[in-house]
Parts: sequence; C-alpha cells; structure tokens
Amino acid sequence: MSRTLADLLNPADAAGRQVQAQMQAGLVDIQPQLQRLSRLSAAATRASPDIQQHLLAALEYLEGGPTSPPPSPPPAPLPGCVTEQSNIRLTSRTTLSVLYTYPTNTVIEFPTTSTNGTIGHLFRMDPNDWQVPDLNIAYSRGQPTGRTVAGKEVFNDVMVDEEGFAVPCSESHSTCQGVKVCPHADMDTLEQPHTSATRSDIEKRLMQDRDERLQYASPSKDIFCRTAAYIAALRKNGCSRPVTQGETTTEVDEVDEAKAQYIQEVQRGHRPQSGRCKGNLIFETDAHGRVHIRCEYYRMQSDRDHFHDDRVGASTGSYDLNYIKAVLSDDKEEIQQIEQAAMALGYGPLVECTTVTNVSSQKPICPFDHRNENGELVQPLMKRLECQVKFRVYEPEEEYRSRCPYILITSSGAHTHPIPLPTKTPPSVRSQIFQLLDDLAEDMPEITPRRFLRHPQVKSFLAAKFPHIKHPTLSNLHVSLSNRSHLQAYIKQAKEVHCPYGTGWEAIVRLKALQDEKLHPSEHYIRRIIVLDNGAVDHHEEDDDDPSFKDDKLRIIVCMSPKASARLLERGSYLQSDIAFKRIIDFLEFEMACMDRDANTSLVFCRVFLNRQSAAAHLEVFSAIEDIVFQDTGRRLKWRHLHAEDLDEHEGMILQWGADQHRGQAKGLGLHLQALAAKMPVKQDLHQPERTIQSLSPYEHLHRTFRLCSNHYYRNINTCPVSCEVKRLMRSLLCMEHVNWDGTVAAIEEKGGKAGRDWLKDKQSTHFAFQAICWERSFIPWAIWKAGDSHTNLVESVHRDVNHHGVHCSLYSALQKGQAFDSFKMRTLEVFETYGVRPTYRSGHISENAFTNLRRRDNAQRRILLAQDQIIMKYNHKLTSSYEHLLRSREKIVHKLKTNYAHYDISDQVQKLVQTAEKALEAYNKVKMEGVDLLNTGTGKVNIVSLDD
Repeated sequence: MSRTLADLLNPADAAGRQVQAQMQAGLVDIQPQLQRLSRLSAAATRASPDIQQHLLAALEYLEGGPTSPPPSPPPAPLPGCVTEQSNIRLTSRTTLSVLYTYPTNTVIEFPTTSTNGTIGHLFRMDPNDWQVPDLNIAYSRGQPTGRTVAGKEVFNDVMVDEEGFAVPCSESHSTCQGVKVCPHADMDTLEQPHTSATRSDIEKRLMQDRDERLQYASPSKDIFCRTAAYIAALRKNGCSRPVTQGETTTEVDEVDEAKAQYIQEVQRGHRPQSGRCKGNLIFETDAHGRVHIRCEYYRMQSDRDHFHDDRVGASTGSYDLNYIKAVLSDDKEEIQQIEQAAMALGYGPLVECTTVTNVSSQKPICPFDHRNENGELVQPLMKRLECQVKFRVYEPEEEYRSRCPYILITSSGAHTHPIPLPTKTPPSVRSQIFQLLDDLAEDMPEITPRRFLRHPQVKSFLAAKFPHIKHPTLSNLHVSLSNRSHLQAYIKQAKEVHCPYGTGWEAIVRLKALQDEKLHPSEHYIRRIIVLDNGAVDHHEEDDDDPSFKDDKLRIIVCMSPKASARLLERGSYLQSDIAFKRIIDFLEFEMACMDRDANTSLVFCRVFLNRQSAAAHLEVFSAIEDIVFQDTGRRLKWRHLHAEDLDEHEGMILQWGADQHRGQAKGLGLHLQALAAKMPVKQDLHQPERTIQSLSPYEHLHRTFRLCSNHYYRNINTCPVSCEVKRLMRSLLCMEHVNWDGTVAAIEEKGGKAGRDWLKDKQSTHFAFQAICWERSFIPWAIWKAGDSHTNLVESVHRDVNHHGVHCSLYSALQKGQAFDSFKMRTLEVFETYGVRPTYRSGHISENAFTNLRRRDNAQRRILLAQDQIIMKYNHKLTSSYEHLLRSREKIVHKLKTNYAHYDISDQVQKLVQTAEKALEAYNKVKMEGVDLLNTGTGKVNIVSLDD
C-alpha cells in the first residue's frame, strides 16, 4: 500500500506503531529515508502541490536542528478553566502572541484579537459531538473568504497529536463584516477600535443610549415622535389604491428613478406593488374645522376608493397638525422652525442617530426619519462600517480528530466598529432547540413560537436545565432566543423536515402513499381518500351545507385501524355518531363510537375528515366503512332489520344507531341502508311482512334503527320561544308510548303560536324525528329500545376528549392527534382484557355508572331549582317595586285632593296624576303576568310574594 508523507508523519499502521514506540524512547535515525529521497531527486523533479507542502513541512522541522524535539501537545484544560500561553509558534511565519485553551463546550462569542499580532483560541472538542466553535462568534464574517480543498491540508505546531506530531488540518479564513449604522450617526465615535468585548460592554453602550433618550423625555417629545411616526407611515403607505382611469402621471425623471431604487432596496426581495396610485397626499380643513388627509384623486362623490383619513384631527389630539401640514405642503420654513426647535430639545430628524444593527439584520433602513443631502425627509439606508479583522479556523481531518481533539481559531487586527449584538444562537443551543422540536411529535404541525414557549415539554426541559431559576425561559438558554421571529425561523426549518408537504390535503395524500408503501397493512390508519366534484354528486333537499366552504370538491378522509374493524364486528351493536366543527380548519370531523359494555369504556371505531356534511357525503362515508371492514376481516357488517331472520335475532348485528337531528347525516345513513338492501336477495320485512326490505324508503330504514339524541331534543326545546306549558307538551313527546299524541301535537300548534308551529314543522319535515323519539311510532323492538342509549353522550364525550389535544388544528395535525387518541383508547381496552388493569380505580360495574348518572342528574336538577329560586327572588323585588310605585302614585292623588284648601281648580294636575297611576297599574299588571311562568318552579322554599291590589 502506498503511503503519503502525512502517513509517515502520523504513523498508524503496524510499522508506524513500531516507529512510534522508538520515538517515545527518543529520536530515531532517518538517514535511510533521506538516502531514498536523494536517489529520487534526479528522476522526479515535479510533484503535486500537496506533496510539495508535506516536503516543506519536513524540511522546516529538520532545519530546526536534529536535536529539536517535536512540538508538545497542548495540555488538556481542567473543566471550567482557561489556560493562557504567550509567544507560541504556529508556523515558521506566524507566532501567536497569546494562545488561550478552552475546555469542552466553551462558547466564545467575542474572541479577543490583537492590533499588531495574532491571538489563538484553542478549543477542546468532543470527537463524538463535533461542533465547530467558530459558529458561536457573534461577529458577522464574510468576504474575502477561502478554504483548503481535499489533498491540500496544512500543518502547524499547535494542532498536534499526543506524541507531538502535526496532524493534517483544513484551514478556512474569513473577514469580519462589521456592523450597520445609521449614516446620520457620529462616525468618529462608532469607529473607535476594540480588540476585546463582553456582553457587559454591550449592556453599557445600550444603557448610555437609553439614558440619553430618557434625558430628553417629555410630553412634547412624545407628541413629536408620534407625529413623526405617522408621517413616516403616510410616506411609506401613500395611496395604495390601484391606478384608475383618468389619472395623470408625470414622466419618470432621475428623482423617480432614485425613489424606485430606494424602494427596491427597502423591499429586500419582496414583490413590488406595481400599478399603485402616485397621487400626492393633501392636508386640508373642511368648513366645520375638521382635518382631513387625502389623496389628490380622492372625491367624496365619485372616487372614495383613494386614500382618505379623517381621524387624524379628531378630538384625541394625538398629533402635531402643524408639523403634518408643513411636511405635506412642503413648507420648508415652517418645517425648519419645528425641527430646529425639536433639535434644541434633543430629538427630531436633525439630531445625531445612535441606531446600530448587525450586518445580518433584515432591516435595511433606519427606523427614524432624517433629512438627506437634498433636504428630504427619509428613513435612510443603513451604512456598513467596514472591518479588516481576519479569522482563521484550523480543524483536523475527520480521521485525526480522536488524536487531536482540538479546533484552533486565530484572529488578527482590531475591530473598527461597535460591538455587535449577540443575536446568533450557538450551534449547541440550536441543536437543543431542534431536539425539542423533534420531540413534539403530533404537536409539531401547529407549533408557533408562543405555543413552543409554553409547551409542557419545553418547560420541563428548562426546569431541569436551570433548577435554581423560578420561571426559566429560552432566553436563559441564550439571549438570542428572546426574539420570537428568530425562534420562528427554527420552527419553520423543523416543519420543513417533519412536514415537507405542508399540513393540508396534499400532506395527507403523501402520508397515505408512504403508509401504503412502507407499513404492514395491519398498521394502516388512513384507509380511504375520496375526491369528487361537487357537481357530480347527488344533491338532496336535506342538505344544509355551510356555504362558506370554498372548495368545489367533496373531500373525504376515512381513518380506521384493522383492530377497530374487528371490534366493530364484535361489539358494534349500539353505535353513535357525531360531527364536530371546531377541531380542524376548513374540515369537519365525523366520529363513530360505542360503549364496550363488557369493559364499560368508550371505543372509537373510525374517524372521518370531510368538507361537506351533505347526504351524499355521508353515503360515501358509510359505504367506505362497510368496504374497509370487509377488507380487514373478510366479513360484512350486519344490520338487524336487514339480516335477521326473525324479530328475536340480534347477535353480531347493529341494533341501534344514535345521532343528532342533522338531516344530511340521517339521510345518508338511510340511503346507505337502502343501497345495502338493494344488493340483497328479495326478503320480507320483519315489521311489515307484506313488504320487502327492497321497497323501504331511506326514512323507513331509519324507523327501524335510528334514535334521536334526547339531549339535543331537549336543548332545542329550551331555546324555543314558547311558554313553559308548551315546552312541557313538547318534552312529553319523547316517550315509549303517548296517551294522546295527536292531541298533544294539536295543543302545541294552538298554544305555541308561530314558534310552536315552526317547531312542529321542523320535526315533521325530517320524516324521522318523531319516530326516533317515541318507541311506539318506530319499528325498533321494545327490548332494543330499552337497552339502547337515549342520548349520544358517549360520542360527545369522545369528541370532548380529543378536543383536549387541540382545536382549530391543521388537517395533518388533527389526523396525527386523532390516531394517537384512537390508539390510546384501543390499547387501554387491550390492557384491561389481557391483564385486568382498568384506566381508573373504579370497578367498571354498571352500578357505578348508574350512581354517577343519578348523582349528576340530581345535582343538575338542584342547580336548576336554585337558579329558579334566584329568578323568583328577582321577580319578587321587581313586583314589589312596581307595586310600591303604584301605591305612591295613588297616594299623590289623595294627597293632592286633601290639600286643596283654597278650592282652586286642580283638575289638570289631578288628571296628570291619574294618568301616572294608570301607567303604574299597567306596569304592575304586566309584571304580575310574568309571574305565571314562575308558578311551581324553584325549590319551593322561595315563594312569589302575594300583594293586596
């Protein structure tokens, strides 16, 4: 095997280890190698530059004298300690004035440099966690730059291994880019050189600037600054309306070109707003003394689309109107007078500016207004202060890092600019942030800087990192993380890795493709993705889609695990479904669940995301669920009224479906059952033997399986504007059997007025609501009706539980959180069945459910009665007040008549008092009528007061 000179200088093979052992005992004889070189000199006179560099390194060492020992390796610094050495040879041409050696994980933001020499900074590294420390430097670095390429490694006397032999290093160099300052700043002060810096120096400088600003603080300064900010906003915004026909524009001249160039630099890559109105802004006062600022093309009667601000001169008096008027009318004399007066007080566009930003800052302009060389009021472009400090980084090649675990950074020259702010996050801290982001799992798609800062995982990390700080934040990790925009950039990078296709529809499509490609079918969760043109699906009169949906396509995502399919076949006798609206942006969430009666726990079978809740959309959902179950289990779902042979058969069948009164969902279920019946052989209906199941309408299928949630039914009654008597009649319709159904319906129609008639019409027009609340009007067997739930609390609670994981989520995040929740529920059930461990200390017996439900209803009823007591007490106070007002008005009449000693005509006065008394009586009677609905309410301990009229 051929060996390079680097191999000779750094023996690593068996022969090299022998030479290394000899070196440890003392110097070795290299005469044989020199003789070989002498024999080659006549035959080979040309070689590659890297060979030449290796030869020069060897000659440099040999010319130093045969007795000169090789360079000593740098001593490993003690933990937390920094060592300092003077006059350390780096190469034959460079000697380090000072060499600082730092322990592992040391972060140096402002490395010391020298005006007339070179300073070295040697960092001890962890070979298993190699992070180049020059990225910690706060100084922006750039051109001129350079770096060695492969095969042209460099050697020096500091980067050596344990035996003191130089290791090959890559070398990179860069130049400090200085900082950006306002061109109206005191350049002589800002260009003062410095060779060392600390955060304390920055704090001192910022404190001095703040003290100067506060020194001139006054109400007049606040008014002037607010006015100047408004003027700057006017100049920046102008009239942002598009150019309209009839407007005249001046020809482009040099001034316009300069403005265009300025705007282009200010926009920093943002798309320019073309076609904007170029009208001048005018300051004017109307006939009522109100101040207006408007575009010259603004017309009250015709062109109100142009800029117009009539609030600037409002009663708030927030601005100096004289200054605004002078600037907009270009009154140079008035402007000079105002700004000169402001300068005398230490503020305004004529004073020196102290704005300093890092070169990496995205803000290209000074935020303060200044006068340019043409006397124009502008926010000037920041000026970069040049710097000539050179940085060099020596890093050992990867295979030598274990022998020489160091990185050397040298710096030379003095910085001729202010100390930059520590806005750069060190790589070690950055890696911790990315690790925290990686650990967020399903929270990643929705994470924002604020959510990240208050995330429990981040809080836990900071509490462990800084145990002695009461409420640590990310700024304790590094001050740059106080900038939430800075943190947002890291979050964006993490999202691009974890969500490369975004968080919407396309992300789900790609995720399903990856799932189908890489996961075993038993691990699949996204089972169907359906996209249909909205115009290509059937529309029904029951559809009540929200017209705000802008998508012209019906989009459905059906999520269901194979385990859920098997459970649905085994346990899905009494199903419940519900649609949630607030968990996902631009999508609805359909859930189907039931109570596992053996384990006495809820079980989610499927989760569907869809952007319509029409009958056609639900038909697609139910059909997809049927197909998925058959795909997973090889068996079809069975519905009692379709597949049972007699009324008593019920094993392994869907017996009841509970839901709210949404017409699209109910009609979709009916259409699905109708389609299933059409595929079956002709069969007599169990409930109407004279008919076949194929002849049943969608709603007749519902009459045999559908139950309406009692809670939704009662809630709808509570909001209906009818009397308590009518509400009691409405509630009585939810029953097993009704003694006078038709009479009750007629009474509701008669006594309920329009609201009652509308309520009846709503229920009757559904074609299923009354059959779903009264057993005798449905075809559900008595035992099944009694055994099934009369409400949908189960699926509502499941929706509530998953909402605790986040609402207003993106589609991608909602799917991930939904899968985690469904997996958790399934695993909880499996643990109980396998090991008998329940999710709570409760035994799971149905008696506990009965006790909990009874206590909840009892407490709810007591709260209602107590609330009614409060209403009665308020009513009593109102009734008493109106009665006392009536008595006082009558007493005034009597008093007027008794005190008429002179017997003069008081008929007019008495008539007015009588009218007042009549109004008081009318008000009193009205209040008494309000008490009718309060009879027989409350706890009975607070009664309606009885007054003698």
